[in-house]
Order: sequence, then C-alpha cells, then structure tokens
Amino acid sequence: MIPDLPTDELARRYNNGLAVPNWADTLLPRWQSESQRVRDESSGVRDAVYGPLPRNTLDVFTPKGTPPSGGWPALIFIHGGYWQRLSKDDWSVIAAPFVANGMAAVIVGYTLCPQTTIRGIAGEIEAAVNHVWKAATALKLNREKLALAGHSAGGHLTAWCMTVDWAAHGMPATPFVSSTAISGLFDLEPLVPIYLNDALKLTHAEALAMSPAYRERRVDCELTSVVGGAELEEFLRQNQLLGAHWKNVIEWEIPDLNHFTIIDELTREDSALFKRVASRLRD
Repeated sequence: MIPDLPTDELARRYNNGLAVPNWADTLLPRWQSESQRVRDESSGVRDAVYGPLPRNTLDVFTPKGTPPSGGWPALIFIHGGYWQRLSKDDWSVIAAPFVANGMAAVIVGYTLCPQTTIRGIAGEIEAAVNHVWKAATALKLNREKLALAGHSAGGHLTAWCMTVDWAAHGMPATPFVSSTAISGLFDLEPLVPIYLNDALKLTHAEALAMSPAYRERRVDCELTSVVGGAELEEFLRQNQLLGAHWKNVIEWEIPDLNHFTIIDELTREDSALFKRVASRLRD
C-alpha cells in the first residue's frame, strides 16, 4: 500500500540519511574500525564462498578454543543499506559481543542493486543460509542453534526468509531458533514512486511480490519485529505490518533510538537487543 502522501513527503519518510545526517561521520567509521579489529582478532573463516558472484561470500566469526559438542550456536546477520549500499566488511562489529559470550556470528555479503534486483538478492540470501546449514560441521557451527537477524534492507530479507520453503533446499522447514527483523521494510510498494527506485527498478507488481507482509509465512520460529521509537514515520508503520498479517509476531519499539542507533545496540553486550537475540541461542 502506498500512503496517500505527496511524493516528496513520502520520500522524506524513507530518507534515513537526511533524518540522521551525522551517522556516516560518527557511527559508520567507528563500526568500520571495530569491524577491522574483529576480523583481525577472531577465529573462524573469512570470505567463505556460497555462490558464483563476487559478493557471494560470508564471514564466520567464532570464539577461540574448542567449540562445544555440536558446534557454536550462531547468529546469521544480513546487513542493510537499502539493497544498494555497504558491504559485509562494514558489519563484522556485530560479531564482537557474540564471540565474547561464547557464540558465533555469520555476516553475509550479497550483490547490490542495480547490479541485481531485490529478487536476486533474496535468492542469494537463501543460498547463503543453505550453505551455512549444510557446511555447519566444517564451520564448527551448531546447525540446531542458528538465529537470523537483519537490519533495514536486511530486516526485509530476514522476513523474506520466514516465507521460504526451506524443505525445498533440503533443510528443515524451520531452520532457525529465532528471527529478528530490525527496522525492516515489509511492504515495498511505497518505494516505487520515490528516489530509491532509481537503483531498485521495482514495478508495482514486483514490489508486491517481494513484500513479505503479503506472502505466506512458512517458518515457525519466534519472530520479533523491532524498531526504534525515534525512527521515521514509515518505519514505525512498516514495523506493524508483519503482526497485522502474520500470527505470533512480537512487535517491539525501543524508545529514543533512531534507524542507526538501534543497530548499534546489537554491538553491545549490555543492551536489551543483544540480550534478547543471544538468549535464544543460549536456550
């Protein structure tokens, strides 16, 4: 559904860079610096190939030492950037609190628009998850304890994974112990008339087809849809869509956080967001 708003106002409600103009000069450089430290200091595997394209790689970060019987419980994280910006290397920082607390983290890379489409990206994410599950033993991961999370465009892709027939991939129908969509977009039709579509190139039909809120949910794990209380109006609205269309969705609004400070919470082991995601891996 496209809200009944002038196009420039609709565009404003999706322009997170305009709403939080200093994030790229403050948060992003810190994340990138911390990400380099995590890549230098953590055990695991870097740039594991899961597909044929240059960005079809993922990083696995594990604690040092001997893994528990069955392997390390692991978070699979899908980064944001409106499907057209950033890379997995910017987000290694997400792994830090998990590794420090006896868990692993997998940070997934994917091809960006306009080199591909959102449908193409979704297919790559499916391939990445399939690779992690099937290669879990070699990667020292416990495939019975995999959680999924993503931010912004990654939140969309996380929700998309709830609609996938994983049995068709040779996996359990529910391969995750939990799923957390952070500041996600679940109805893509409002993006069609605004500036973002210059790179995404969505038609109305394709936008609806790629909107998780209008698809059948197939995966029966705990699903949390979380947004910052200080986010733009459309992200607050979007956060309610999964609960409106699917059963058993936990809706969570964290006061005072914006589109970027909310993901910073996942880099801190003392935050409610980290504790919630980690608790499902510890169960």
